[in-house]
Parts: sequence; C-alpha cells; structure tokens
Amino acid sequence: MTITQLAFIGGGNIAQAIVGGLVESGYDRGAITISDPSPVQGAKAEAMGVNWSQNNAAAINVSDLVFICVKPNLVETVCREATEQLASKTLISVAAGITTQQLIKWSGSSEIVRCMPNTPALVSQGMTGLFATATVAMTTRDSVGELLSTIGKVAWFDAESDLDAVTAISGSGPAYFFYLMEAMVEAAESFNINREVAQTLVLQTALGAATMAQNHDSAPKALRAQVTSPGGTTEAACQLLEAAGLSDTIQAACKAALDRSISLSNDQSA
Repeated sequence: MTITQLAFIGGGNIAQAIVGGLVESGYDRGAITISDPSPVQGAKAEAMGVNWSQNNAAAINVSDLVFICVKPNLVETVCREATEQLASKTLISVAAGITTQQLIKWSGSSEIVRCMPNTPALVSQGMTGLFATATVAMTTRDSVGELLSTIGKVAWFDAESDLDAVTAISGSGPAYFFYLMEAMVEAAESFNINREVAQTLVLQTALGAATMAQNHDSAPKALRAQVTSPGGTTEAACQLLEAAGLSDTIQAACKAALDRSISLSNDQSA
C-alpha cells in the first residue's frame, strides 16, 4: 500500500475504525493525523500511535488526503474555517446527507469522494459505498478504495444518488439483522433456553449463514432452498414467514430508509 499523509478531521467512532484498520494493516502511524479538540479523542489517537492535533488547518497542511469525519451539522463550519488549506486537497467525506456540491462550495476543493460506511467497520467487517467527482484521478480513487478496504469491502457507484440506496441497504442494514437476531433470541427464551445460550445459538447461526453465503457461488435464495427439506421444520417456518408477507415487509422497510435518506439529503441542501 502506498503511504500517503492522511488527516482525519474529527476523531469519533468512524475515524477510529478507519485508522484502526489502517494501523492493523501495517500503515505507517506517523503518516496519520487525527484532528479533534477533545483530549479524550486525543488520548485515543495517541493510544493507537498516530498523531493528534487540535488545529484542523495545521493537520490539513501536512496531509495529502483529508477525511471529513465530523457530524453533518458541523461540516460546513469546519470546511469554511479551513477553506484556504482544503482547496488544494482531495476530501473524503463520511458525513451522511452532505452532497459533493455542498462540499465543493464550502471547501473550495473540487476533488471530493463521498463514502457511506456502516457500523461493522468498527470490527473491520464494514461495507462502504463510494462516489467520486469527475475531477478525482483514477489513481486517487484506487488509493482511497485501498485505504477503506482495510475496514471491509468497498463498492464504487457512478451516480451520487445511488448512495441513498447504499444507505438503505448496507448503511442501515446491520440494524435489520440485529432486529431478526433479537426476535430469535426472544423465541429461544420462550422455549426455556437461557438468554446466554440463546444468544450463542443465534449469533453463531447468523455468522455461519453469512459466511456460507460469502463463500458459496449460489444466491441466498438457492441456499435457502438447499436447507429447506420438504415437510421439514425449516419449511414449516418459511411457509409461515411467506404467509406473513415478510419479504414485502423487508422491502418496504428498505424503501422507507431510502426515502428518509433522500429527505435528509434534501433537508441538508435546503
């Protein structure tokens, strides 16, 4: 991996996840600076062996790629305060709902990469959707993709609007699976299995199913058919789920998340 000087503006969970993935992959700690006014975040940065700054402009000046990792409501302020430094940099923004056009307007830079990671990035199993403005060189895109692949898988999209769909599927998706896990744990408890064992049963089953799906050429629908014996227990359960319209409900839930993502982006743009 080519070593590039990196600045992370904001040292919260997602910045720590990305930095942690980079450090774990062997990235040069001395090439990473986290800029955050909080001494608590500073202590976490120093514990990872990377540089900590309380001055955004200073951190940006010594960096080639700048990750914008502050909360969406702070992005405009952060960018406008450091426009002089940001104008010549490539920016990677993880701020949900903040468009590339807004970032261009506020920062003065035309080289913008928007990314939508998800919370499993915290355990290096993330899924990150990426979109770049036309002025971002292919070599830079490759570098950004390589950096973010240290926290999971990445996928590039040609249209910025596609990130709303990414938000609905992988961004919010972990919560959907947690919801199913929660219900299955409760079902196990209702069968007089204690909670600790119930959680082990459910979590290992979820992990195993995901691993099978990752490592198998068949689609999830085919894998489900393979474990559903005619007249068996799995068929009984799946028939009830189908009768209850679970597939339609899940698709409607994803659509609700998509609509909300679009609405939030429009609100930010207003």
